[in-house]
Amino acid sequence: MDYLALSNEYLGEAQKLKEAIVPIKNRLKQKRLGFEETIFLQRRQAMLYQMYLECRFTGLYLKRHYA
Repeated sequence: MDYLALSNEYLGEAQKLKEAIVPIKNRLKQKRLGFEETIFLQRRQAMLYQMYLECRFTGLYLKRHYA
């Protein structure tokens, strides 16, 4: 198994997730958001951030220990 390629895939996905969080952060900074929309965006941001952290951790772990 090519762990270096797998770690690069995880790190690439982490970067995509990080980029997906930016528009949500910008939307949350806007005024006049309804309560429900704010809660929805905060939950989505938290979910994507957790996924980002998991992908980043896994990618770095594979790179450090198997590459």
